[in-house]
Amino acid sequence: MANRSRTHRRRPTSTFVPEELRLFRDAPSWMEPDGVAMVAGVTATKPDQDRITRRHCYARAGIPLYLLVDREKSQLELFGRPHRDEYTEVPLAAFGEPLAIPAPFACDSDTKDFP
Repeated sequence: MANRSRTHRRRPTSTFVPEELRLFRDAPSWMEPDGVAMVAGVTATKPDQDRITRRHCYARAGIPLYLLVDREKSQLELFGRPHRDEYTEVPLAAFGEPLAIPAPFACDSDTKDFP
């Protein structure tokens, strides 16, 4: 997902779409990003892939929001407003602090129990 070119595909931990679009119904494992409202990921063994490579890929695909749970930095990063291959807004919240997630979600993250 996240780019029309097969060489730039990335599989997020979670993908969020409006229910009424029914994008997951009969969708192949590599679906187009049209209609995706947000993707989310958790840093793993290669955190720079999550912080840099995936960020650029999702922005290029025009995915409005990319939520990254950065275990190494103990923070949430919400990349928003994609422009070309970068996001122009990146609010951060340390674990334990709320992070506002904009519409269509319009909620605060709850990380008070994160280690």
